[in-house]
Amino acid sequence: MHIRKARERDFKACLDLDHSVVTEYAWRMEEHESEGTITVTFLPVHLPRQIHLSYPRQGKDLVAEWENCDLFLIGIDGGKPAGYVTAIAFPGHGLAWVVDLVVDIRWRRQGVGSQLLREAATWASDQGLRRLVLEVQTRNHPGVCFSRAQGMSFCGFNDHHWRTRDIDLR
Repeated sequence: MHIRKARERDFKACLDLDHSVVTEYAWRMEEHESEGTITVTFLPVHLPRQIHLSYPRQGKDLVAEWENCDLFLIGIDGGKPAGYVTAIAFPGHGLAWVVDLVVDIRWRRQGVGSQLLREAATWASDQGLRRLVLEVQTRNHPGVCFSRAQGMSFCGFNDHHWRTRDIDLR
């Protein structure tokens, strides 16, 4: 796997990657308020059937984001794109925000995502950023599991984050 900075000519190939996820699990958010205390719990739940989860951003929205990100790396295997990662730097907060981490379905579970995330972490460190934040939809159970396996820890959420109105876990 060769990882390099993406170029504008890579955009079409990245758009053509299979961004979707199939899962039988999702994370359900439960919020309770009692005596001035708010408790939020996320629980993995088994769905009654498999769902096909589309990527929350598509087409022009993705391209506009790519044009404005601080980091856009693409993983190439056999001359073809296997995945990509994008990130935005927030130096005032000391963090890099991983906006997209996509691995085409043909290359999943082969270390591509791990390698892309490591490269993003190296870039962040080189920029003097101390934290790496990765956003994942609550319905993207494989993405949540991947994040946790990479040593990422939960640091928050944003309800109705995407146009899909799904919750984003961080």
